[in-house]
Amino acid sequence: MIDYFFLIFCFLSVFNLKIKGIDDFFFDYMGLENANSIKGIFVWLIIFHHKSVYGIKKNYIYLNITRNLGQKIVSMFLFYSGFGIYESLKTKGENYPRSLLTKAFNLFIKSQIILIIYLIANIFIFKYKITLKIYFLSVIFKSSLGNSNWFAFTIIILYSYSYLSFRFVKNQIFIGIIIISIICFLHVKLVYNFYYPKKIYSVDTVLCFVFGFYYSLLKKYIDRILMKNDIQYFLFVSITIFLFYKILLIQNLICISITNSLFSVIIIFISMKMKFNNELLKFLNFHSYSIYLLQRLVLWIVYKKQIFINSSFIQISFEFTSIFFIATLFDKYTAFIDKFFKRISNKNKSNIYIPINNIIFHDATNS
Repeated sequence: MIDYFFLIFCFLSVFNLKIKGIDDFFFDYMGLENANSIKGIFVWLIIFHHKSVYGIKKNYIYLNITRNLGQKIVSMFLFYSGFGIYESLKTKGENYPRSLLTKAFNLFIKSQIILIIYLIANIFIFKYKITLKIYFLSVIFKSSLGNSNWFAFTIIILYSYSYLSFRFVKNQIFIGIIIISIICFLHVKLVYNFYYPKKIYSVDTVLCFVFGFYYSLLKKYIDRILMKNDIQYFLFVSITIFLFYKILLIQNLICISITNSLFSVIIIFISMKMKFNNELLKFLNFHSYSIYLLQRLVLWIVYKKQIFINSSFIQISFEFTSIFFIATLFDKYTAFIDKFFKRISNKNKSNIYIPINNIIFHDATNS
C-alpha cells in the first residue's frame, strides 16, 4: 500500500511541470518558485525515508529509492541555502550578515520548543524517564529525545558560521567565501571526530552548503557554457553524472560529501530544462523545518501505539495528514517568534529579516 502512496506523491509532484524544447532553457531556474517546488519534493521524500525506520520490513519499491538516496535527500536544502546567502549578500550588502545570526537564534528557539514537545511525549505518552542530563544534552544537540537533532544543529551552526565569515569583510565577499569554506571543512573534521563521533550523516552534507556559494559565484559562466546549445548541455551533464558515479564507489567521508554535492548540482542542471510550479510542493517547503523536526514524533507514536495497524491505507493516510496538520499548527502558533525577530531587524534598520519558513533552506533570488 505504501508504494501506491509513493506513486501518488510522484504524480502530484509533476503536476504543472513545464519542459523546455531543443536548445531552450529556463533562465530563472534558480528562482524561488522552482527552488521551493524542488525542495518540496525532497520534503515528502524525507518523510518516506524516515517511515522505513518505523515498522517497515517488506522490500517495498520506495525503500530502494529512499535508501539509495540516503543523505542526498537533504543535500538540496543546504545547497540552496548556501546559494541564497551569497545571492542575498550581493543584493543586500553589508547589513545582510546581521540577519544570519538573527535567523540562527530563531531556529534555535523553534528547535527548543519542538524539543519540549518531544519531552512531553516521552514522559506522558511513552512513560519514559528522562533525566536532566539527557534533556540538557539534547538542548545543545549532543543527545536526542527522538527528534533529528543533528539536522537542526547543522543548519543553526552554518548560519552562525556565515555570520562570522561575512560580518567583518565588508565588500570583500570572496574573502568571506574562503573563510566559510575553511570553517566548514574544519567543522566536518571536528564534528565527525568529537561531537558526533564517526557518524557520517551528521557532516556529509555540509559541503553542499559550500558548493552553493561557489555555484552562485560561477553561475554566469556555467550558464554561458551549458545554455549555449543542447549538445554542450548534455555533454556537461553527462560528465557530471559520470564523475558522480565514479566517486560514489569510494566510500569515505570526503567522497560521500562530494557525491552529495554533485547530486545537488545534477538536480540544478535538470532544473534548467524542467520547471516546477506546484502549490502542494510549495506548501511542503513552506513548512519544511517543522515537518522535518516533527515527523518522527508522529511516526513514532503510530508505530509504538500500533495505531490503525490493521489497515495500511488508513494508517499511512493518518500519518501524513497528522504530520502536515501538526507542522502547520506549530508554524501558526509560533509565528510570534518571527514577528519578534522582525521587530528587532526593523529597529536595527536592516529591514532584511525573512520569516523562518522562508529562510531555513533558501534565500535565493531570481537570476
